[in-house]
Amino acid sequence: MKKISLALLLLLLVLSGCTKKEGYDFESLNPQNDIYYEIFVRSFADSDNDGIGDLNGVTENLDYLEELGVTGVWLMPINLSNSNHGYDVLDYYAIDPDYGTMTDFENLVDEAAKRDITIMIDLVINHTSDQHDWFIKSRANNPEFRDYYIWEGTTAFSSFVGGMVDLNLANEDVKAEIKNIFDFYLERGVRGFRLDAAKHFFDKPGVAGVTLKNAFFMMEMNAYIKETYPDSFITAEVYEPNYEFNVDYYLGPDSILDFTVQRAIQERIGVGSSTYLLSSTFEKVFDAYRKVDPNFVASPFITNHDMDRIASMSGFNGAQGMERMKLAANVLLTLPGSPFIYYGDELGMKGVRYEGTNIPGYGVVYDEYRRSPFLWGNPAIETTWLPSDGSNDTLPTYAAQKDDDTSLFNHYRTMIELRKDNPALMYGNGFIEWDGSTGSLQGYYRSYSYEDFSQNILVIHNISSTAKTVEVDYEKILYGSLELGAFETVILEVKAN
Repeated sequence: MKKISLALLLLLLVLSGCTKKEGYDFESLNPQNDIYYEIFVRSFADSDNDGIGDLNGVTENLDYLEELGVTGVWLMPINLSNSNHGYDVLDYYAIDPDYGTMTDFENLVDEAAKRDITIMIDLVINHTSDQHDWFIKSRANNPEFRDYYIWEGTTAFSSFVGGMVDLNLANEDVKAEIKNIFDFYLERGVRGFRLDAAKHFFDKPGVAGVTLKNAFFMMEMNAYIKETYPDSFITAEVYEPNYEFNVDYYLGPDSILDFTVQRAIQERIGVGSSTYLLSSTFEKVFDAYRKVDPNFVASPFITNHDMDRIASMSGFNGAQGMERMKLAANVLLTLPGSPFIYYGDELGMKGVRYEGTNIPGYGVVYDEYRRSPFLWGNPAIETTWLPSDGSNDTLPTYAAQKDDDTSLFNHYRTMIELRKDNPALMYGNGFIEWDGSTGSLQGYYRSYSYEDFSQNILVIHNISSTAKTVEVDYEKILYGSLELGAFETVILEVKAN
């Protein structure tokens, strides 16, 4: 996501001899396409031996992210807050001291940029902590800040419990504050923003037309940041599995995190229900987005911090769980857009939500174990803020998996490399269901064209426990075999569909 004019790009291509694939620098031509890795900093890597993950821990382990092959990092909230999850912000301009300092953050952004890794941050603007200075002044009837929040008598409206109070995003002063926050982090090299709880921006008492208000608000913010940073990227969290309710959101942000795709992967690949609908569901989703924005960049994912981990989900935790998890990765990494990988899913980490269970050595827990410490296999950097609940005690760590060619970790590496090597997978948003799809074999065509370059790929998944043979015309096998084993994938370069 580097700023570059078209004229400069063309000059650089000429001067460099056009060393990229087929003579084009597709990365610069498609600056919003990345492969993101979602990190809960508290659980990732500890650099100072206090048991808590920190920003320096991320910086010191950028080699891991390079090895995995991701091109972007989404950092869950890093601002000063009252909680371990960080979604109750106290100060948008301060780093949680558990994580380090603003200097540490700037160093992370700089070091990531040297490796062509984009940094996206969680920006929580639907609400703040009820201890935020804005709210304290608003509650005290300070006329400058009273309308920063939505008051119902003496009570401030809250979409979420836990001391989080909703900002009044219709207030021009609040919007100006948010624009300042965007500027602050863009100036420090951040290029992506994940907008938390975007479905709730205007979902307040007495407000009609919520979806369009949400979309138009994000359109304003997106237009503002792109005046100076045209390659910046906004993806919005719209927690809604029915894509028909989400289409209008493509009017505002560059993308939305796709819960329809997530649900389809979970149900079709994991549970094995209505497998014949996998590709047609994807096609309907992407066609709907394309009607709003022909150049849409999707944001598919398998799980995130608000969900049980894939390895703990039904179907992925049984006898064929590993095969299904690898197939889920195959699906994710062959879909259009910027796929998001939740840290630890590439190892097969487990994690579920508890409902007030007491864990010895910690206390009462709820969703903490969806965000468990990353399994490095290296006590020097592993975080210890959350004691083990036993679910990952026998799982091979990264140290064990990296040298195992059959591991889930190395499977992710292979699929990421394949995606990056093929523009139709990495940059194209063309998607057509394969006409040979059945209940067991689900396929789709992916395509990308630019000037005199074009690539067409056919992806076919065997979503069954029995071997299948595929008979189809192709020019080159990019991955797998036409003799598909259970839950295996073949990826073919083909002529234009």
